[in-house]
Amino acid sequence: MEKIDDLKLFGIFSELNDNELENIAEIAKHETYEKGRRIFQEKSIARNLYLVKDGSIEIRMRGAGGKEMVVDSVGPGEVFGWSAVTEPHAFTAASYAMEASEVLVVSGSVLRDLFKKNNHIGYKVMMKVASVIAHRLRSLNEKCVNSA
Repeated sequence: MEKIDDLKLFGIFSELNDNELENIAEIAKHETYEKGRRIFQEKSIARNLYLVKDGSIEIRMRGAGGKEMVVDSVGPGEVFGWSAVTEPHAFTAASYAMEASEVLVVSGSVLRDLFKKNNHIGYKVMMKVASVIAHRLRSLNEKCVNSA
């Protein structure tokens, strides 16, 4: 029940009922990251979706000149690593723990299988993931425009 309560804190699961959340709770695991730890690197295979339970994560991307820039910062209740559920399953940015952080980690392949078996769950979650992607793109666009 604890994981279900944890999952209720995340906007991407706001449309799911307890029975639907149970499906995701069964495949989620807790992980902790020390301050400064890189969680994944840009252009690596996206194996997991990450949900910040506590702490702060910074999303960074390299620009054309090789300079790294902060695309977004995510905190409790937010998701990162959405490339694990979208083609081509490769991270477009890197992520770093900006402070000691606790996250829920969900295998992208297992989650995609759940979505195939339960299309209604997949639809509800992917609509929310699309919103996260749109926000991240707007944020990146603003940073690019402001730095030009």
